[in-house]
Amino acid sequence: MSLLVEYEDCCDCFDWIVGIHGILIKFMYGTIQYSATYLPEVAKEQRWNQKQTIHSLARKAGFTGKINNDLFEKIYCTRYKSSKNKMTYVDYIDTTDFDPLSQIHMNHQESPIGWKTCNNL
Repeated sequence: MSLLVEYEDCCDCFDWIVGIHGILIKFMYGTIQYSATYLPEVAKEQRWNQKQTIHSLARKAGFTGKINNDLFEKIYCTRYKSSKNKMTYVDYIDTTDFDPLSQIHMNHQESPIGWKTCNNL
């Protein structure tokens, strides 16, 4: 699970660090608005530099035009970081008030939503 944190506006579309920041880009071209994002690990895993990442994001957004400095100047960029955590299902259940056994009706009474329950599991 990734928790996205520390959102910051970038000065330009290159104001972020590969492997540290994820980025969200937005831009208008003509009357069409484009946007796309990559998590922090994507550019690093693909071994992309900033320019290659922006190019890929523009294509991911559906932009088919020429990608050049004019386009780079139109891009509004937000950077963010990712905080990763792992949790097992048992750990999740232990941290909630959910009791799965309380949801099972062991007789033929009607359930709260009107379904007949079965005890031959």
